[in-house]
Amino acid sequence: MFTKGKKALIAVSVASALGVVTGSAYANETLIDKLYEKGVISDTDYKEIKADQADVDPNSLKGKWKGGFKWETLDGKNKFQVAGRIQMDYYDYDHDNEESEYSIRRVYLGVKGTIDEIWGLEATYNPDESNLEYGFLDYKPSKKFVTRFGQQKFYAGFEEGTSSRFVDFLERSVADGLQPGKQIGVQVFGEPVKKTLFYAIGHYNGEGSNAGEADADNDGQDTMVALAYNVAGAMSKSKDVIAHIGYATASGNRDGAANIFSIDGEARGDTFGTWTTTANSYDRDYTNVVLVGAKGPFKFMTERTTVEVDALGQSGEVEASQVSLMWRLTGEPYAKTYGMKGMKGVKPNQSFNSKGGLGSWEVGIRKSEWDAQAAAPAAATNLAYAGSTLVKTTTLGVTWVPVEKVRFKANLVTTDYGDTPVGGELEEEAFILRAQVDF
Repeated sequence: MFTKGKKALIAVSVASALGVVTGSAYANETLIDKLYEKGVISDTDYKEIKADQADVDPNSLKGKWKGGFKWETLDGKNKFQVAGRIQMDYYDYDHDNEESEYSIRRVYLGVKGTIDEIWGLEATYNPDESNLEYGFLDYKPSKKFVTRFGQQKFYAGFEEGTSSRFVDFLERSVADGLQPGKQIGVQVFGEPVKKTLFYAIGHYNGEGSNAGEADADNDGQDTMVALAYNVAGAMSKSKDVIAHIGYATASGNRDGAANIFSIDGEARGDTFGTWTTTANSYDRDYTNVVLVGAKGPFKFMTERTTVEVDALGQSGEVEASQVSLMWRLTGEPYAKTYGMKGMKGVKPNQSFNSKGGLGSWEVGIRKSEWDAQAAAPAAATNLAYAGSTLVKTTTLGVTWVPVEKVRFKANLVTTDYGDTPVGGELEEEAFILRAQVDF
């Protein structure tokens, strides 16, 4: 029989390690075995504890809510999560070329999982577009080395790497419009030094989301290399600071005349630029440079993306850049939501609920520029560019996050199209709103 002292000792040992009953039953059983092996528990006590315990299957599932609906086996080796997001927007333009209307910007629904600790998967469907957003398999023996197969986001830029749930403004900047984005291919990435050094190497079709090679005669996949270094990660007492430097480059070639790309504005208005080639082949090179700095509730970011095209000896170039300043009025530090691939969601210091609280409030400004003045040299016959060649945009924004998984955004977006009218307009002003939930 247990004495009071023995019972207290065992209870304190188990409770301290596992948080009493709220911990894993499988871990509880393992700890008791360890205590017995070390002689802390006698044979008699061990048999009595075992007799009182229900049989535990380490493969049985335990469900919980932790930023989403999640299940895992009691040994923690296998996990399953239902995930998704809904974004409803409202657009109000100062002209009649676009409708002022409510719109569903994104609806994603999918599953994420882990199998035997080292295998991962995600399958996310977009019913609004009736297509697959993500569909990939991970081999992840370590966070220092992950290999991903399938349709995925290639980490060639910091803003692109930030989920649409957590971007600073409703829409990413024009600098992001030149990104490889989601592609079908293979990517190896990791953090050899946590929150300090990141790398990514990718090989993909280069034709965009859900797209294969357009020309059977030329397997012209793109190859990408990206590196990022957070200087603050190597500094002492740097938990409140971000000093991120990133660089990425990608290249590939294509056969046949093509629309190299088209781009619309940061308020999702009219398409203001289309770059095409009539050559029967062309090479495409991409570079991205980004700097992110933050101290406490203040953040600065600047990013520049360049795409160069060589169409049978005739070269053209498009550049896009942005600079932004952000301030979390309620004091949440940006370093807590920083990841080397992109920013993550903020958890308010004081959630807004039935008991009160402010939630998290954030304001910001972004200046961006699109420069296609060198897209098609005057003597070029293989390259053509239609639209505005120099576009400047200013975005003012405010974001309210009442609780971690809900957010509201309001942006005022002013676009100057330069000397080339778009839809008969030289300027555009748009007021846009978003209500969002993710899980």
